[in-house]
Amino acid sequence: MSEPVLIARDVVAGYVPGMPICHGVSIDVRPGEIVTIIGPNGAGKSTFLKALAGLVLFESGTVHCLGQDVSGRPSHELIQLGLGFVPQTGNVFTGLTIHENLVMGGHTLSAAELKTRLARTYEQFPLLAERRSATGGVLSGGQRQTLAVARALMTDPRVIMLDEPTAGLSPRVVGEVFASLRGLAQEGVAVLMVEQNAKAALRISDRGYVLAEGRNRMAASAADLLVDPAVGEAFLGGKRHAR
Repeated sequence: MSEPVLIARDVVAGYVPGMPICHGVSIDVRPGEIVTIIGPNGAGKSTFLKALAGLVLFESGTVHCLGQDVSGRPSHELIQLGLGFVPQTGNVFTGLTIHENLVMGGHTLSAAELKTRLARTYEQFPLLAERRSATGGVLSGGQRQTLAVARALMTDPRVIMLDEPTAGLSPRVVGEVFASLRGLAQEGVAVLMVEQNAKAALRISDRGYVLAEGRNRMAASAADLLVDPAVGEAFLGGKRHAR
């Protein structure tokens, strides 16, 4: 089994000094693996991702990405190291075209690299190629999410993190988004996501973590989490049988 490319240990993080939302969360993700974090609202899932991405106050713990200690590093440095992040909201520039959004995603690249990545992205996402002159504001929810993922991929990250990638999408579009993530994993990208659509997310995942009250509660294969009665009752819409 390959070594993890993202390792977080005992991460304490939040928005106000001394008032953490995450109380020592630990995870790891390997190349070509999809790992999903589930849990109730307010569990600290999104805060944890933002802490890994350098977007909230990082109080303690360690994060290693691709063999480097990136604990508390700012987001622009993490992008250059190969870590991509797709937030839940505000993940595209609505006043810019698809092409301009992608160019913004590759702003750290040289002109030659940018040209190559744009060509590859349009080949990988033909819908974006067809509508490259359309502004982000006129795209459907699914198209915006596709653009957000494609923009994050412009820097060729080895690890990509997504916060609620299917929020507000129709079941059909949810399937399309998850299929694209499965395709990324098959190319060797490590995928870490937070997802409220827990059952559907676990079905395309390799492993999962359950967070509650800002702490790790369970870690197991996605298949095991799907059939665990306690997890099903609390997070997957299942019911405990009456005795």
